[in-house]
Amino acid sequence: MMQPSSAIEQARDAIRSYLQRYPHGADTLEGVAQWWLGGAVAPETVAAALEQLRAAGELEEIRAGQRQVWRRRRPAA
Repeated sequence: MMQPSSAIEQARDAIRSYLQRYPHGADTLEGVAQWWLGGAVAPETVAAALEQLRAAGELEEIRAGQRQVWRRRRPAA
């Protein structure tokens, strides 16, 4: 199901704002939805926002044990 772009943009802006306050923040999709965005945004919208931020080179998704975790993109070593 397509999410309204304004909802995705709002989620994207909220994620950016969170990472301005907590630049080392990292969490799963579920954690981003619940803790970073206060549970007020549908998981599908959060997923779309995270994907847009990854495509823009702002975020990366890494494996942490059995989970996929989102964080601010780190410079290549």
